[in-house]
Amino acid sequence: MTEQAWTPGGPKSVAEVPWRLLPVLVLRSAGFPWQLVEGLAHHACAEVLGEILEVTRSAHAHGATLRPVGNLSRGLKSKVRNLRPLPPSEAIDEAWRQEWNRLTEHLAALTERAELANQADRDRVDAEIDRIRLDPRFGDAVVCSSPSVYRDLGRGAKGSRLRRQIASYAQRLATKSETMSFFGPINYATVSPEVPGPSTWTWSGHRAIPARQAHVAARVHDAIAAAVLADDERVGGLVPRRKTALRPVRVSDPRSALIDAVDGEATVAELARRLGLDLDRVVAEFRAAVAAGRLTHDLAAPATEVDPLRWLRSRVDGPVLDLVDRVLALLADYPDADPDRKRGIQDEIQAVVPPTAGPASTSRFYNDRVIVHEAAVGTVEMSLRGELAADLTTAVAPVLDLLAHEAELTTRLTNRALARRLGPGRFPLTSVLRSGADLDIVPGTWLAEAVDIDPDAPVLDLAGLVPPTRGTEPVLCSIDVLVATPDPADYRPGVTPVVLGDIHDAALLTPWALQFHPDRDRVLRERDKAIVETLDGRTVLNVVSRRTTGLPPLEFPGIVLELGGGASAGRTAIGLDQLVVHSDGERAVLRSPELPGRELALHNGELDSGVHTALALPRIRRPRLPDAPHLPRITWGNVVLSRRRWTVASEAVLAVLGQAGELDRLRDMRFLAAEHGFPGRVFAKSPNERKPVYVDLASPDLLKGLERLAATAAELVFSEVLPAPEDAWLRDGDLRFPSEFRCVYLRSGRPRAEVAG
Repeated sequence: MTEQAWTPGGPKSVAEVPWRLLPVLVLRSAGFPWQLVEGLAHHACAEVLGEILEVTRSAHAHGATLRPVGNLSRGLKSKVRNLRPLPPSEAIDEAWRQEWNRLTEHLAALTERAELANQADRDRVDAEIDRIRLDPRFGDAVVCSSPSVYRDLGRGAKGSRLRRQIASYAQRLATKSETMSFFGPINYATVSPEVPGPSTWTWSGHRAIPARQAHVAARVHDAIAAAVLADDERVGGLVPRRKTALRPVRVSDPRSALIDAVDGEATVAELARRLGLDLDRVVAEFRAAVAAGRLTHDLAAPATEVDPLRWLRSRVDGPVLDLVDRVLALLADYPDADPDRKRGIQDEIQAVVPPTAGPASTSRFYNDRVIVHEAAVGTVEMSLRGELAADLTTAVAPVLDLLAHEAELTTRLTNRALARRLGPGRFPLTSVLRSGADLDIVPGTWLAEAVDIDPDAPVLDLAGLVPPTRGTEPVLCSIDVLVATPDPADYRPGVTPVVLGDIHDAALLTPWALQFHPDRDRVLRERDKAIVETLDGRTVLNVVSRRTTGLPPLEFPGIVLELGGGASAGRTAIGLDQLVVHSDGERAVLRSPELPGRELALHNGELDSGVHTALALPRIRRPRLPDAPHLPRITWGNVVLSRRRWTVASEAVLAVLGQAGELDRLRDMRFLAAEHGFPGRVFAKSPNERKPVYVDLASPDLLKGLERLAATAAELVFSEVLPAPEDAWLRDGDLRFPSEFRCVYLRSGRPRAEVAG
């Protein structure tokens, strides 16, 4: 199958575009409305500060025209510098002085108004903070995310720290679409470009959550797996299975006889009899081999299983079954429990799992910080049709081509760096993983080099500015797409912004995401069929990693490489030590003697290492853009590839926010924004934090969060809020909710023979 990138003036119908959009989308949304965080802003004060900004600019402009007769006294200089009215002076033209005094007296009056407005705003926001603190839904969301913060809420704690935490959770819960519990419900939409007319949708509102499913953190699964292995009465009945390495181990390995004897059918006890060894010795060797990742067994839940506890329950008995049942009973009560009871359930689960569970994860991912996390489904039923549905493929395709081209360059450059490090020869992948552990990803910078970005322009439209690209490799990716319109039925092709949010290098239509879909199995079969067609004969190794958070790792069609995690039963597997990297010093190719003549590629989205990138399918990422104080919004027509953004020294932010006076901080942040050109509502990102933070410059409480963020890095990147809160189409009455469509895009590459030609 030969595929060619869409080019300007090329095919416009969905059938002619080389990118395939899977017809089922996951609709992600927030469970709290924009109004939750908007209520924290000092709106009245902000209006007066806007006037102060304009008058201050006028005063500075007028001050620049001062032409004194002789030298000004120190006192007069101070008044000019501090924008204060001036007394009569022979050194200053009287007409100039009168205009100066008019401006500065107006400024003083505005400052008094701002102080009064700020106090009134503060009284209102104080009441709003208290209302949020006492809201049971807010408490439910907080206890699901941070039990310690919920404990502070429950104690009625006061003070700036608690206010900042409440504001921090308000911005997270009301401005971001996360698939977590009722405050990030999963919904589904279908894409039907062949159906004419506007898109349609129904919704029973944000409080309608038909189902909530509680799950435990990865450390609980690890603890229960350890309990299975530690059960002396039943360990002999476990059926060992070889895991990562399928070849015989070295004779010097004391476990070699056991591992060689494993056939996936005999139990540990049967293997001991077959080997003529003492059962206790074989059990010890078996446990050591499992700990080393060489063996697994029939009661080890696949890492990719959505619900390992329920999978395990039907397969165990005795003390392990009792343990599983106790945890499942607590999980069954969790979704409907009030926040205080949820806190108790968290403690009870921590108490019943063995101490080998270890401490809470230090992961920055929300869904494994707490020992229990939830998934929930909402009531949105949506059909994307007509022009909007078509544009999700045809309008987005040129941007996907740019990203895919840069991904191929990144793969090629990183592969070359690996090959040059290795030199000519053949190298076991195990040794390459060790020697290349510090290999950096070498990014492609094609897009940044292909266009001249005007730092003063608000928008850069790439259509017609960049050369066409043509793909050579299969690409699988997911894009979180945001449509900036108050009503999808009013979508206008070429006009309504279609914003590309987070970009993922995998097909994230997963069993986890589909756990509430009424036809999950069919959707997954169709996904797998589409992936196989996209790979078009390429041999891809699906890397199954260890379950390090509460979410299962990805598992796609094809041969499985178990790199820490166990795959589902019946999957064709290849051993890590059956893989060899062939290098000529300029190009490194992954091969296996078990698959002669085939070039292999790794695949598992979001394993971000140099070796994985060098040997994997092209991994779509955000493009590398120049480091500049300001970058315009980058678009292709109405598709937004990159929001407008500004880079600001954290030192400047901290200087403003370190002032004692609240009004001073509000005013000077407004001035700092005007100086750099960014708006009053932004997302702020530190390179040392995973998620951006929403900031309304008119909110003292949100500015405290910004101050903490600025302390984490030398620079912050501010980006525009797009879609704007007013353009949120998901509405419950007057309440507006952010939302995004997780779209899975697939593209076949040209056959390698054609590439060689």
